[in-house]
Parts: sequence; structure tokens; C-alpha cells
Amino acid sequence: MPSPFIKDLITLPSFLIQGERKEEERWIFERSLPPHCPICPTCFGRTINMSSKRKQWIHGYTNTVGLFWIELPIERRRCQACFLTFTVSDPGLPSHSIATESFQHWVAQLCIGKTIQEVARLLPLAYTTVERWFYQYTPALLPTSNPTVVCVDEFAFRKGHDDGVAVMDTQTRNVLSIASGKNKEAIVEALQPVASKVKYVVSDLAPAMRKAMEKVCPKAIHVLDHFHVIQLFTDALERCRKSLAKGGTKHGSVRRVCRLLSQRPEK
Repeated sequence: MPSPFIKDLITLPSFLIQGERKEEERWIFERSLPPHCPICPTCFGRTINMSSKRKQWIHGYTNTVGLFWIELPIERRRCQACFLTFTVSDPGLPSHSIATESFQHWVAQLCIGKTIQEVARLLPLAYTTVERWFYQYTPALLPTSNPTVVCVDEFAFRKGHDDGVAVMDTQTRNVLSIASGKNKEAIVEALQPVASKVKYVVSDLAPAMRKAMEKVCPKAIHVLDHFHVIQLFTDALERCRKSLAKGGTKHGSVRRVCRLLSQRPEK
């Protein structure tokens, strides 16, 4: 692979290109550190290199190459004055992760507008890894907003096991806060970050919703969402149909009544 292409592909100017190799289906770019002598973080004394091992990180992705890795040495050093031993950690290269911070940011940004499963299949990476990076870095990528109209609803972390409450900005469609549970305390916890600015709260007819809003944002106007209003109306029509159908077997008049009730008032 040409050296200028490697320099454009790997944006790590503080490291020197040592070489590249291909292991099975992945490219590994070997990098080396420039001559340096890190000082002791405690006494700022001179240190010596005790041992050095090489570690690999995922650093990028291209359509032609796929995932490519970088390989850098990790030094274990000792202070000559206080005899403290420590591992030299470079910025942007976490020692307990399989990928560089820049790649994790890129994956989190790629998930915006796509599902986590799509991104995990594209790269390919483990679903849980992509999910962890998404929830870690995406809040910093989303634009800040001052919501005045929010929507509160329940959802399931695991269907039938763990429930939660989410607060969403109705204009930007961004999730503002999440709380575990679906009782009054959970709704209060979810509404607390936006309670001072919100003017309208859209939710269902659950009693816990009303009680939580009266406690956190009593001045906000409670708006019922269209789905539950239509659901109540269709349930009432169904009860009407069953009540009228008891008198006989002909359903012509029952269907006409339900059709008339389903029209707009002006019609």
C-alpha cells in the first residue's frame, strides 16, 4: 500500500509509520513512537524503559479495505528517583479498549439515522460494543435544545422484564432523559431535567403520569396524545355496536350508526 495513502488514512501525526502487513482479512499498520523520555507523574524525575509490548487498536474503516488496525508499542517505565512503575498511555489510545477514541466517535456518529444492528453488521462488530459506544458518545453529538413541548411515554428495556420512561422533544425528536421503572417516582425522575422550561406535556391517561406532572411541573398543560384519544373513541363505538346488536340479527342499522359516529362533526 502506498505510503501517502497510509498517511491520509491514519490521522496520527505524532506517530511514525514503520510498516504494514495483512493478517488473514485485515490490514495492520505498524507505528512507532518518536524518541522520547516520559517523566515520572509523581516526582517528575527521569524514567527508564522496563519492558515494551505491542498492542492493536481498530482505527478506521473503508469500503475497499474494511476494518483496519494500528499497532503501537506500550511501554512500562520506572522512575530512577522514587522507583515508581507506570504504563505510558497515549492520548486517544485507550489501554482497555479494542478501538481508538476517534474510531469510537465515528461509529457513534454513524449510528445517527441508522439502527445499531445495521451499523454492527456493516463494520462488522459486536452489537453490544456498538451499543456501548453509541450511548457513550452520542449525547455529545446531538444539538442542544430548550424544549417547551415534550412527550412522555413508557417503553421496555426487555419486554416483560424491565420497563422505563423516556422524555422526548417533540420538535427535534431527541430523547432528553430516561428513567428506569414506570411508576410515579420514575416519571418524576425523567421529567426533572426539563421541568423548569416545559410548557406542554403529552402523555397517556395513566394516573401516575398525571400525579408526576402535578408534582414536577404543575404549570405545564397536560395534553392527551392522539393515539389514546382515538383508542377510547373506537372502544366506545365497539361497545355501542355490541349494545345495539343485542336486539336482533340484522346489523345494517348498527353499521350505519358506527359509520355516522366515525365522521367529522361537520359532516
